[in-house]
Amino acid sequence: MTMNMVERPLTESLFSLYGTQVRYVTASSVLAAPVNEFLRHFRQEVLHPSIPLTVCFQAVGYRAEIPLTVSSSARQLAVKMGAAGEDGQETDLPYEVICDGERLIVDFVNVGTLVVDNAQGRVDGYLINPQMMPDSLIEYLFHLALTELLRHRGLYTIHATALEKNGRGVLIPGNSGRGKTTSFISLLRSGYRYLSDDHPLLRDAGTHIDLLPFPIKINVTERTVGFFPELRTAPAQVLQPRFPKRAFHAKDLYPASIGECCQPALVLFPHVIDASHSHLELLSKSRALEMLLPQALLVYDSEVAKREFHVLAKLIKQVDCYRLHFGRDILELPQLITPLL
Repeated sequence: MTMNMVERPLTESLFSLYGTQVRYVTASSVLAAPVNEFLRHFRQEVLHPSIPLTVCFQAVGYRAEIPLTVSSSARQLAVKMGAAGEDGQETDLPYEVICDGERLIVDFVNVGTLVVDNAQGRVDGYLINPQMMPDSLIEYLFHLALTELLRHRGLYTIHATALEKNGRGVLIPGNSGRGKTTSFISLLRSGYRYLSDDHPLLRDAGTHIDLLPFPIKINVTERTVGFFPELRTAPAQVLQPRFPKRAFHAKDLYPASIGECCQPALVLFPHVIDASHSHLELLSKSRALEMLLPQALLVYDSEVAKREFHVLAKLIKQVDCYRLHFGRDILELPQLITPLL
């Protein structure tokens, strides 16, 4: 497949994530704005004298314009079937993952393709008609590219919310619908500091695992909004429409600032129950690790997978782990959790 013309990069954004520099290049304002918003807390004006990671996104009009040739020796690593549509969740998109020499190719059918070259520290993304995409989808594809590059440099992520209080971190992993964001907001509004709504970063510090802030907009369902008076009464410019949920910046509703790098102390696995009061169930380390592993993103490099498993096992070893049976006393959750710190 060949492109009719090569776009000249018009914008370059520079970021620094805990010593790892990232350069984002695109010729499309539609592709520039969501990424700059997504990494707004990591912007910097100049790069230090080191080789940065590079993510380059291009807009194409048709799938046939994607300049990608796959060799006959390429291997399929994973495939997910489904219907690609604008009305679905980003995580429900069908995809195919192919290993072609040093390249990892992630094909999202009618949405676009990511070509990852970890040896060069570069991802090229080709998005089909991005002007028709919600910003959340562009952010999602960029985040996948960024995550793949960072994990090769010792920064890992899991699907979890994260907070900090008095230098101690709380992680709340879980899939949608388990009460993860609702319990997170209950703690946030009581004075905990915000680390991440969805993808905190983890780094092996030798004697322990560091929990690093990755602050992005907080996404909430209408059900979650209904639990908190400040969300129910928030003006539209604060609680913004963001299909299929709504979103806000923590600083616009809560006085607590963004937290700092800390050592995690608690991991809570929420589970919504039909009861008036929440309660905790202490988990064994082995059971907690078993529950945490599915919240890590897929890894296709065996050596990276080993290192990431080591980090997650080390994390579980240093924290107390509980299953949070989350009842209807949502606003009283801090009274249950804070004494554990």
